[in-house]
Amino acid sequence: MSLPSWLFPTVAASTWLAMLLAMLGHWTMIGEPRYGLMKPGQNIPFISDIGAQELKPLFMIGCIATVLLLNLSFYQHVQNKGYINKTCTHGSFFFTVVGSIGLIMLSVLDNIGHHFMHDVCVTIFIVGFLVSAALMCLDYIYLGIAHALREPMLMTSFVIKASFIVVELGLIIVFRITEHTHYQQNNMAATLEWVIAFVFTGYILSLIVDLMPSAQRNLHNPKGYQQLEMSMSLLP
Repeated sequence: MSLPSWLFPTVAASTWLAMLLAMLGHWTMIGEPRYGLMKPGQNIPFISDIGAQELKPLFMIGCIATVLLLNLSFYQHVQNKGYINKTCTHGSFFFTVVGSIGLIMLSVLDNIGHHFMHDVCVTIFIVGFLVSAALMCLDYIYLGIAHALREPMLMTSFVIKASFIVVELGLIIVFRITEHTHYQQNNMAATLEWVIAFVFTGYILSLIVDLMPSAQRNLHNPKGYQQLEMSMSLLP
């Protein structure tokens, strides 16, 4: 008996969340030390500051496990889906892989020994998953918002992913601004980085909605898409 598809994003989100909480909890339990790369007046470390220390193995394993489960979830989503817009679906999968590579590499190339490449990998990670989410939303828009309103599972998935894009973009913009305007403190930027990472959990969890049996039955099969096209053609 095969495991239910929605289990993969559930475990992926749990792994990601557990890793973040473990890193933050460890830093708190050992007395909230200041690391070498922290700026004068900065009391809150970036995730990469902790990930470059003794918890680097945990950081690497957590990132690798998360992306493997996430990509498996996405593969299940693509496999179970009939196609109206192959460009959006395949493009979204491609950028998920790109973002995943960025996440793995940023955990390997730590912020101390490979500062520039670490920042590059962070950018690849963020851009990859934002573009992936945007393409999935575009696919839903292509299907038609009118139909989505009649399909709660589809609408829920669309709202979660669209919210993820808006919230993450807003946080990233503020993060970049505070990172430069409060260079000597960076507490605000560090806090925002943790928030951005926790919000990413929501995007992973959104795949549970896509992989629920009812969603697959109604929307993620060729017959369902054919019925959808017919219903859309009848709309005035």
